[in-house]
Amino acid sequence: MLGGRLPPLNDKEILKRYDRALQDYANKIISGFQNCLGNQRRSSQPFLNGLFHFYLFCSYLVDSNLFPNDEKYTSLKILYAKSPLALFGIYNCLQNGLVTEGAILLRSLFETYFNVKLILKNDIEERLKLFDEFRFVEQWNNLQANKKLLKNSKLSKDTFDKTFTPSLVKEIEEKYSLVKSNYHPNLSHHWAWKIFKNETKDQRNPSIAFIADKLDLGSDYVKVYGTLSIPVHNSASLLNMVSTRNVISLVPNFSPLIYHVGCLAIGY
Repeated sequence: MLGGRLPPLNDKEILKRYDRALQDYANKIISGFQNCLGNQRRSSQPFLNGLFHFYLFCSYLVDSNLFPNDEKYTSLKILYAKSPLALFGIYNCLQNGLVTEGAILLRSLFETYFNVKLILKNDIEERLKLFDEFRFVEQWNNLQANKKLLKNSKLSKDTFDKTFTPSLVKEIEEKYSLVKSNYHPNLSHHWAWKIFKNETKDQRNPSIAFIADKLDLGSDYVKVYGTLSIPVHNSASLLNMVSTRNVISLVPNFSPLIYHVGCLAIGY
């Protein structure tokens, strides 16, 4: 030791020191933390159990082989599977007092419901085909985005070539060429463009708000994209959700919003 100063620690010693400090902290709070969660969720536990049982019911329907095996219904089955998984995610968030995170997943669940309702509203087989084949457009869009990164030197030629082999590029372009007339000619970002192309101004892609009105889901759109927008987007208004008496904390918050988010989730 020179001049009363300690020698610098190496990386391994620093990691050990932080590991010890974190372990000491964990030993102090983990048991109390779990007890706190259990006590706070007790009043809402029957409702939360209901969410989980509905997820189990959805799983039962799949495992009972009640769905037709016809390939033309594959997209509907994919959307069906996505819904209970989102519900299970919401359940796990609410079970642990993470209302904000549950509200974010609720938006995903609403969009799945939204797409299913749009497909089943009319001309089901045609709409299923539009939804299904839009994946070829998304693959082409992804290829164009990576070409742009390559052109702007934000992606190396080696990385691009490893991701997009010549055979893959050829396949993507061929499949896109077969379906592109059914989607927006310049900004192909929504599978339902063809359905509404005569109603949208300047033949733009239909917005979620526009389609929601067409499906009589305008009030739902306001709930999910308006009322619950604060949890989704970063905002100083989140203070009420991450603090107690204006003291910011990482302790989960079991607020009445648990029932609001959970009921909307079940509905969708």
